[in-house]
Amino acid sequence: MRIAVFGANGPTGRHLTDQALAAGHEVVAVTRRPGSLPSERPGLAVAVADATDP
Repeated sequence: MRIAVFGANGPTGRHLTDQALAAGHEVVAVTRRPGSLPSERPGLAVAVADATDP
């Protein structure tokens, strides 16, 4: 299953991302700060988005 996690840099988002990856899911981590996520993790894709900047 492919899962999108919004706020992936926050404590809850990081936990959800870790749990989903450990369960074998693909995760799209949606964040404003892509540099703070390890994009080299298998199954993890990083998408940049900012809800305050349409």
